[in-house]
Amino acid sequence: MYKIDRKHLNILGVSIISRPTQSVLRQVRQNVAENRKFLIVTPNPEHIIYAQKDRKFAKILNSADISIADGVGLAAAAKFLSLPSSNLKLFRFPTLILQGLSVGLMLLLNRKSLDSDIEIIKGRELFLEIVQIANKKGWKVVLVGDKLKSAEKALTKISANYKKIQLFAFTGPNLDDEAVCVTFEDQKIEQDVIEKINSINPHFLFVGFRAPVQEKWLNKWLPKLKVNGTMVLGGTFDYISGKSKLPPKFIENTGLEWLWRLLTGSQKFKRIITASVIFPYQVFLQKLRG
Repeated sequence: MYKIDRKHLNILGVSIISRPTQSVLRQVRQNVAENRKFLIVTPNPEHIIYAQKDRKFAKILNSADISIADGVGLAAAAKFLSLPSSNLKLFRFPTLILQGLSVGLMLLLNRKSLDSDIEIIKGRELFLEIVQIANKKGWKVVLVGDKLKSAEKALTKISANYKKIQLFAFTGPNLDDEAVCVTFEDQKIEQDVIEKINSINPHFLFVGFRAPVQEKWLNKWLPKLKVNGTMVLGGTFDYISGKSKLPPKFIENTGLEWLWRLLTGSQKFKRIITASVIFPYQVFLQKLRG
C-alpha cells in the first residue's frame, strides 16, 4: 500500500482535499490496476460559488473519490481562513480586512507563501500527467467533448506526441444545466456515446463539457459505464488543441491567470467576476461570521 499525503479543508461548505500530484497519480495507477471505478473532480473558486445554490453539484463535489484543488484562489482562501482573528467584535472586522490585504499581497508578490496551506493542481496539468501514464501502460482512453469537436481536436494533438496510448474521441450531446438532453436528437447522441464507451471498456474517460453539467452527467451515467477512472476537464481540450492560449509561466506564478483569460477572450467577464470578486467576498463573510 502507498501512503496518501492529504490535507482536508472546507471552503464555503465544499470539501477540498489537498494532495501532492504524485500522491494523486499513485492512487490513479493503483485504482486502475485493481479495476476500481472512480471519479476525479477539479473544484475551483467558480465551482464553489455555483455549489452555494446547487446542492446536487455540491454533493457530487463532496462525494468524489479524488478532489484536486484547481485554482490559486483556493490557496489564497485557505491561507486567509487559517490566519487567527480576534474574538472581540470591535477588532474582528478591521483585523480581517488587514488579513485579506496581506493575503492579496502574498498572491501577487510571494505566491510560494500560500503553498503551505493547500497544494494547487491544475486540471489540465493532471490530465497530461495521466495521459503520460496511459501512454506508458498502453491504456485505452476516451475523450468526450462538446459540439465544437473539442475532444476530436485534442485527440489529434495528443496522438502526435503519444504513440502507445489507445485514444478515442466522441462528441457529446447538448445538455441543460441538469445534464438532461436538450432535444430528442441529443438523446440519440447520448445513447450512442454511452454504447461506444462501453464497447471500448476504457481504462480512463475524460469528459470536457462545462461545470456543473459535466459533473452531473458523469454522476448520472457512471454506474452504467464500463470504465475505471473518470475525470471532468472543463475547457482543457481547448488548451490541448491550441484553441485557447496558455498563459506565460510568470502570469501563472503571480495568480493573474484570470486577467490573461479576460484579455485573450478565453473566458467570459461574468465568470471572471465570480472567481475573482464574488468568491473572495463570500470567503470573507464566512470567516467574519465565524
